[in-house]
Amino acid sequence: MMVGIDLVDLSDPLLKPRDHRALRLISHPDDHVPDHPHSFWLLWTAKEAVFKAQRQIIPFEPKKIAVSILQRDNTLSFQSETLRGNIFQDQSIIYATVHSENQPCHHQILKRNTQSPSEEVRAMAIQFMKLHYQLQVAIHTDEKDLPVLSHQQLPISFTHHHDYLGFILPKPQ
Repeated sequence: MMVGIDLVDLSDPLLKPRDHRALRLISHPDDHVPDHPHSFWLLWTAKEAVFKAQRQIIPFEPKKIAVSILQRDNTLSFQSETLRGNIFQDQSIIYATVHSENQPCHHQILKRNTQSPSEEVRAMAIQFMKLHYQLQVAIHTDEKDLPVLSHQQLPISFTHHHDYLGFILPKPQ
């Protein structure tokens, strides 16, 4: 099972504006990105979500991950090798989710309430499992030191940036 999520909070005052020229810093020769005001961040979040879904212990190198972003009407989706995902955006946030084919998943994005986003997003995932599945779970790490749920050792992916945080996990059996 593979899941990945990444987000960018566009309201972060420290976030540097990125124009089309910056795309070369993260682009793979096979990338396809629509003309969009936030093309850089669409591509970045998609690549980071794919990287997290691959669950490898290697440095994140966006130039090595090929992504094709498709835009139909107001819907954004993407594909990278065997993984497909979706990109969501509003005025303050862009986020991408990816998971294996035929694998029902849940994701949640919320505004941050504490000064400890890593702890807060983990507590949010535990609460989600309790409310939606009546499961008492804990967050552990697997043999690669990557996060998994204690229930069925399900992989889970976390993200946070500035005022937002989120997670994605496979639907438990």
